Amino acid sequence: MTLFQLLQAYDFDEIMATVNAMFPGTAQYRPQLQQAYDLLLGMNPVESKKNIRYKLLHDADDDISYMGADDANFHTTWEVCLGKQVVREKGVDLSDQELAANCLVNVAFQARGPKAFDQAKAILMRR
Repeated sequence: MTLFQLLQAYDFDEIMATVNAMFPGTAQYRPQLQQAYDLLLGMNPVESKKNIRYKLLHDADDDISYMGADDANFHTTWEVCLGKQVVREKGVDLSDQELAANCLVNVAFQARGPKAFDQAKAILMRR
């Protein structure tokens, strides 16, 4: 399933509830994430041969493992992110809704968005 299809499967309130559960304290960024979600659903995805790959990652500093996607998966335009397949590697038990929430946050913070999102991204980056 592409990121575009994954985002289309849920309304913003469903995704935001999951974002809040996964990233405590993000409720303050609801307007910015709502704008990102709305802009993303209004875009045309660009097909990509690359994936957004969720896997088990290890944080050597804290000696913990967690499920996530490498930041590099999001270092492109929003349209290209939307066209990428979202893939779970073995051992990743995130639900589709959790994947949608995590991708929305990563796209908003890391990917190159449209000019219309510049002001909202500046607010996100002040965190």
